Amino acid sequence: MDRQVRHSSRGPGRAYLLVGLATMLYWPAMFLGGRPLPMLAGVGWIILTVALCVYWARLRVHNRLLKQINRPISAAYVVTMMVPFVVGMCLRPDRPDTGWTVVLVALSVLAGLPLVYGGLRLMRS
Repeated sequence: MDRQVRHSSRGPGRAYLLVGLATMLYWPAMFLGGRPLPMLAGVGWIILTVALCVYWARLRVHNRLLKQINRPISAAYVVTMMVPFVVGMCLRPDRPDTGWTVVLVALSVLAGLPLVYGGLRLMRS
């Protein structure tokens, strides 16, 4: 039983890693992608969100580390996700240049870092 509880953080760790990496790809697709790419990214994001909500609801066992880091990691993720959204919606030029692309990619990586950090921390436990 103890081993089952200890290993119960690996699934959420993988989920955190998946969403963190998907975040790093989502924002460039939304703001830099051609015509069908933003729509595909949005649909993919909805599917990922529903799948993760179902997975999280079905998760039966939670270890102490998951309970400890879930709230701060989620709060940091919400805050860092707002940054590329606000910058992309309010400051994005009509024709993005190289500098804009670099800024957006850097903000996208920043947005995914809290979940990547949380995922790696859960996977190591």
